[in-house]
Amino acid sequence: MKIRNLTFWIMAFMFSSCSYEFELNDINVGEKIVLYCIPCADKDTTLIQLSRSIPVSKKGKLQNGISDAGINFTVNGKEQPVYWNENATSSLPARCYYVLGRYNEADKVDIKVSADGLPSVSSETVLPVPFPLKKVDMKLKYEINTKLQFLITFQDNADTEDYYGIRVVRRCIYTSVPDNEVTDIEYSDIEFEVDDEPLLYNKSGLNSAFDLSNDFYQNLYIWSDEQIKGKEYTLRLKTYYSPDDVSMWDGSNYKYSYKVYLYKLSRELFCYLKSVNDVKNNDLGHKGLAPIRSHYSNVENGIGVVGGCWVRETEWLCNVSKDIN
Repeated sequence: MKIRNLTFWIMAFMFSSCSYEFELNDINVGEKIVLYCIPCADKDTTLIQLSRSIPVSKKGKLQNGISDAGINFTVNGKEQPVYWNENATSSLPARCYYVLGRYNEADKVDIKVSADGLPSVSSETVLPVPFPLKKVDMKLKYEINTKLQFLITFQDNADTEDYYGIRVVRRCIYTSVPDNEVTDIEYSDIEFEVDDEPLLYNKSGLNSAFDLSNDFYQNLYIWSDEQIKGKEYTLRLKTYYSPDDVSMWDGSNYKYSYKVYLYKLSRELFCYLKSVNDVKNNDLGHKGLAPIRSHYSNVENGIGVVGGCWVRETEWLCNVSKDIN
């Protein structure tokens, strides 16, 4: 059994960001099942994370895991075995359910969950096709400060509604001398500047006038094909430039490289991630000047999201060297 760290990462931040939205006249509403399940095509493990919501009229802390739940998980109408994991392992978080099996594009996933004392919930999703990548380039962009720019060229399908995402990880390898031994490796998510990328720079109205937030949660940048229907397009993302460096004192060096993760998202997963961004960027709402937005959910009778995705990753890309004239 194997599960990529990226799949665990995306599940972890979704689960940690869940909230219970309610109307004031529903203040005494009962507990509900909170369900997060993100089937990923071409991965061999699917996580199912459950918890109980806590109504605002009650005190308590969200407890992860419902160990005695009844789960019906089907792929294209065929029921799959569901397993429980009590303690955290190198590949699974604690107190979660999981399904083994590798699924493909266009597979339809249905899930129904029941638990004592809680309303039963259900949801469904269809796994998307792979990200239609044509090429990935990196180059330097000379502004006031030198920037590293990623250029992602892809071909959108004119016949379908498509939803995309990108995340880039920077790796720094520190090598000592004289033994040329790697003594440290650090990883970090890249935060991009998106002011010159129209697919991602979506400020308008008051947000534009007052230069309010345009952040993407956990540096996962998402967009739809609404503006580029059926076109070939090059996404342009820039960040600060970290040149490889050699210490003038002892000859030790830092070398940087980059891995690009490209996502195709189901509509349900895109809507959920977009709602997380909208809540995070609702500056006026947080100050009482506009309504607070709610998180998207496609879980009937419950809370959470069931959404499909396809993750494609590049090899580690070598850093761009700065020209010295």
